[in-house]
Amino acid sequence: MFFREIIFYTIFFLWTIIYFTFFSAIFLFSVKVTSKISFFWSKSVIYIIKYVLKINYKIQGNLNLLKQPAIIASNHQSAWETFFLYTLFENPIYFLKKELNKIPILSFYFKKLGFIYVDRKTTFKTSKIILTKIKNHEIDNKRTIIIFPEGTRTRPGEKNNLGAGVFLLYKHLNLPIITIRHNSGSFWINQKIKKKIGTIKLEIFPPIQPGKKKEKVMNTIENYLYKTD
Repeated sequence: MFFREIIFYTIFFLWTIIYFTFFSAIFLFSVKVTSKISFFWSKSVIYIIKYVLKINYKIQGNLNLLKQPAIIASNHQSAWETFFLYTLFENPIYFLKKELNKIPILSFYFKKLGFIYVDRKTTFKTSKIILTKIKNHEIDNKRTIIIFPEGTRTRPGEKNNLGAGVFLLYKHLNLPIITIRHNSGSFWINQKIKKKIGTIKLEIFPPIQPGKKKEKVMNTIENYLYKTD
């Protein structure tokens, strides 16, 4: 019944353990090399998902991507987008839930790459972390930043309140926001072993240029994320 899923998870865990064990001497690598190692792994996982789980993807709006750094505001439905988005941008910084800091070896990669851990339960702490990181120049406008404004995984068709962290980044870093919407949760079902065969639709919307008011920015992101076709 779960034949494809068993094969996938067996390959995924064995490959991940072997790969990152081989590259475990993270202290020897520069950020650039670490990013390339992570990119190749992420790309390989998407390849395995495509050919073992039969979950493909289709992108609309490629022309809305920028050559310059930007803030990527994506909805969050499954683990799939955490793998995929890293392959779409050059050396991005992720905002991750703090629980991921406990993963062996990978947590060292997250630290080396400058990923930011946040507490999903409180937007106040998240805002404080963002402002502190900006003040200490641990976050700047030289790298693309990937953030999930919903704060947690949301089922397809459901809405969640958007956190203010994305606007703080926008305001203080003077970077454009590119909103990305997908339906990965329709195929990679959250907290379920069973996966559905199909094609994930990923839409990239026009950039929100710097200088706009908070209400305008947040409403635009919400409309993009939850718009009806």
